[in-house]
Amino acid sequence: MPATTSVQKAAFDAIDSLHFSQVVMSLICVDPVAEEWYRRIFGRINSILQREGVTGKQAQIAKHYLLGALEIYLSIDSNYFSDAVEHNSKGVDGGTPYNRELHEKFVEHNRNCSIAMLCNIADYNGVDREFFFQATEELVNDKALSTTPGFIRYHLTECCYALEYPDAPLYFYRELVSLGIVSCGKYSPRNDQFVKGSDSELSLLFIRAGLLFEFKMLQRALPVITSLNKNGTFILPAADLRMSHTERKNTADYYKRLVDILLLEDNPSSFVVFQCKSDFSGLNAKMFLENMSKFYFHKRMFGGTQGSWLGTLGAFYIEVSRWVEPELAIYCERDNSFTISKKVSSKFMDSGFSISSRNLYLRHKAFRKDSYSKVLYYYFLLLNRPCIFPWDINDNSCYDMALGFDGSEIR
Repeated sequence: MPATTSVQKAAFDAIDSLHFSQVVMSLICVDPVAEEWYRRIFGRINSILQREGVTGKQAQIAKHYLLGALEIYLSIDSNYFSDAVEHNSKGVDGGTPYNRELHEKFVEHNRNCSIAMLCNIADYNGVDREFFFQATEELVNDKALSTTPGFIRYHLTECCYALEYPDAPLYFYRELVSLGIVSCGKYSPRNDQFVKGSDSELSLLFIRAGLLFEFKMLQRALPVITSLNKNGTFILPAADLRMSHTERKNTADYYKRLVDILLLEDNPSSFVVFQCKSDFSGLNAKMFLENMSKFYFHKRMFGGTQGSWLGTLGAFYIEVSRWVEPELAIYCERDNSFTISKKVSSKFMDSGFSISSRNLYLRHKAFRKDSYSKVLYYYFLLLNRPCIFPWDINDNSCYDMALGFDGSEIR
């Protein structure tokens, strides 16, 4: 098998991210309270878009940026400041007394910078600036949304995408395969029911995914962009031993890569905009994934080779179906006609992928003992967080802890 290219690596990092969100949301939305909160958020944004007459592709683009702005605002958590007061009760570094008022002003300044950057990017994709700020203000001033629970606020944009597009990992993968960006010997365009009705432009599902990764890359790049704009130099983040080893390694790798870009490339930058307001084809997707390979760092939750991804995605559909129809057998060696694995295999066939029920069953059996327990641990961490951190801090501590979790304790 040929070596994985930088574009393909970025593609599989993206699929792993989308799949992780999909599994997490399947746990969160078991709670009807959570589902009601997401419905309320969607309802407010959709009503604004309908009132302004924004429809079609542009409505999807605008919805993404409004979700991003709301996430940034809602990440300001009073519990975070209370925790900071307690943590720094003896003074910063044992000397200067902690000043909560000054800290709040600093966080507010960073929030405003984040919103301004997001507005600039949204403008590139056809979202009117005045509309963006007016709609954002309307959402932020909504008293009902201001009481959103912490576990809903955390990674709000990512979670809302997973809720809107529950099949995103599979169909995102299908589009990559159909474009020839990644290869899959089990795919046949003749069996792909989605190819027949599609045109040259990529789906809204794919475009929204690209916007999501743009948002995640902006979150990491913001401190770099700010320091470069001030004096043209990097300001390295302060070493924080409370950060996990994984996150510190990611940060070090990220800055090493930025130095290479700034010194070796003709048109250096620290960030890339996902421009999609015009026609967006496979060539645009490939260029974006190339940029993702430079700026997007991701430690995968679901291991395996390129060839194992179909089974990974299928295992999740089996798990969800098992919750909904517990009386159905997952797999039967003698007659597999009316089993969960057969239903999932047929679903994949509609997307052009041929994978046997037995392979899906075996993949599901393996994942129930490993990766799903890590995701479940992440879910428990999320529900029990005392506070969430401001968006620009880019806190991924729950994910890092879940990656290192030994799932044997809850099997």
